[in-house]
Amino acid sequence: MDKIVKIHQLIERLNYYTQKYDEGKPIISDTEYDKLYFELMKLENETQTYFKDSPTQCINYSIVSELRKREHNHPMLSLDKTKDWHEFIKYFGDHLAVGMVKMDGLTCSLTYRMGELVAAETRGNGLVGEDILHNARVIPSIPNKIPYTNELVIDGEIICTTHDFEEFSSQYKNPRNFAAGSIRLLDAEVCAKRSLTFVVWDVISQIYFEDGIEFRVDQKLEMLRPFGFTIVPYISFHGASLTERILNVYIQDIQNLAKKASYPIDGVVFKFNDCAYGRSLGATTHHFKNALAFKFYDETYET
Repeated sequence: MDKIVKIHQLIERLNYYTQKYDEGKPIISDTEYDKLYFELMKLENETQTYFKDSPTQCINYSIVSELRKREHNHPMLSLDKTKDWHEFIKYFGDHLAVGMVKMDGLTCSLTYRMGELVAAETRGNGLVGEDILHNARVIPSIPNKIPYTNELVIDGEIICTTHDFEEFSSQYKNPRNFAAGSIRLLDAEVCAKRSLTFVVWDVISQIYFEDGIEFRVDQKLEMLRPFGFTIVPYISFHGASLTERILNVYIQDIQNLAKKASYPIDGVVFKFNDCAYGRSLGATTHHFKNALAFKFYDETYET
């Protein structure tokens, strides 16, 4: 019974911290949050007790802005994460995979129809987000028109690069909070002056070769470059090659890619490159099972 009480206490604390983080007012560090998160995960596994409002089972925070709510055309779930190197190696086995920069910004989704940008929304609670189309249209890295007539849905991150943030650093705490607050502004003219960047890290639409074979994750991303999108820095590799040493090399390589691009980063995302296989793994109410995140804390901010 004591463990169940502890689970309830951790859920309440973590959901509160998540709400403050989404408001752009974090009150604990990522390190402290993840320590509590892994403690909760351990207790849930020990007791086999899972509550619907647990952050391990759902994304649970309210929309607090005045922006219009918008229902997503696909679930925008969170990422499962681990701190165990052996779990990473076992997870990917002998499959093709990609490792990409986990940017410290605000997740959002864009929808194009007949080449026109028709929708843009923040992740919100994973099912309903905030309509930010008016601001998306003034961000230089988001094309308003593309030469693609089918529906295209892409997910990515709104960030302010560390280079661009230098202009605003005397007034704001860090790039993540700055980007999160700027994209929610009601006045697009003000948002346009905030030096925001949209970086694509997933293509949601089903895009196929002419013979019906689906593109891999890295191929889908590369397909977007000619349309003018900025693509997340990534590396492709074979899971069979993974050892702890090689994994560390990959992570260092990804960190270097982020540093070169001046992207704020709080971890690395590893994902199965085979989209069909990744989908076959399914999902929980909290996260898809086709990817794992490894977080690190080289970059910390005062909160």
